[in-house]
Amino acid sequence: MNKQRAYWVIQSIGWSLYALILILGGYVVSNKFQPLMAMPILVEAMFFFVLTHFYRILNKKWHWFHLPVLKLLPKMLVSIFVMAIPIYFIRVFVSYLLDIYSPNLLSANNIIGNIIGNFFALFIWTSLYYAFHYFERYNLSLKYEVAMKRMELDRLKSQLNPHFIFNALNSIRALVDENPSKSKQAINHLSNILRSSLSADRTELILFREEMETVQDYLAMETIRFEERLNFNIDISNSANIVLVPPLMFQTLVENGIKHGISKLKKGGKITINAFVKDKYLIVEIRNTGVLHKNAVAESGYGIKNTIQRLEIIFNGKAEFKISNESKNMVLTLVQIPIGN
Repeated sequence: MNKQRAYWVIQSIGWSLYALILILGGYVVSNKFQPLMAMPILVEAMFFFVLTHFYRILNKKWHWFHLPVLKLLPKMLVSIFVMAIPIYFIRVFVSYLLDIYSPNLLSANNIIGNIIGNFFALFIWTSLYYAFHYFERYNLSLKYEVAMKRMELDRLKSQLNPHFIFNALNSIRALVDENPSKSKQAINHLSNILRSSLSADRTELILFREEMETVQDYLAMETIRFEERLNFNIDISNSANIVLVPPLMFQTLVENGIKHGISKLKKGGKITINAFVKDKYLIVEIRNTGVLHKNAVAESGYGIKNTIQRLEIIFNGKAEFKISNESKNMVLTLVQIPIGN
């Protein structure tokens, strides 16, 4: 059912129920059913139907839906009051035409009581009407926000893959002349990484175990290049393996540690990766030999900035990223990711 049709159905059922309740109320009070007495109520319900529909048209024309609640409320209350007054006198007029008019209908108590009743009936209608539209707009804004986040993630991924491939090909190119057999091994590792990368493009999150397989391929490829200048050690708990993480994120951080730390040292260095689960968070500690400079984030290009942005978007600010000098010649990169988020 489309929105327009749903509106007409709800509008018809709602005011029909209103009339039925008033008619049944009259029956309970008088203990007898008088069809003629029901006619003014039915006519009144019809006018409620027409006036609220007219109110809906004016709302669209004047764009009241876009007003803040504090600005909308006075306009809404005045409109309801203006509509509530004539509706009662329409009932009185119909009673007069049907020759069931009673002077008591125009007593002050009757007029005030019925206008207040009409006011509350219209207040309920308008409140539900605005609540529906505000809720609908809220849902649309959420969908828009999700779409924008998806576009931003796709943009970040599109930056990441060419950046990584460019660096990997540079590493292999350096090996081709020096050691052709080792360059073939590096190409095999790169093939595995690219296969993982292509799979990662289809999903926002992957198992940490799968991410670490990519990291190991990358480290194996770089070990061929750096030989004894690069050592690494990986210690992953079983519970950490099944946590979902953004693809290629930790590979990028390891690459950053090698490029800006170990590769600049004549004797090379070591990369250690520790991952475990604590207090519903995956905690990943990446240590690399080197020194973190003040401009490290800017100098890292896409690497660190990309990671920070992806964590912020995917985990809504609940993930944490830190990079610092743990000691004189050791840099610690710390990532905390909420589990089941």
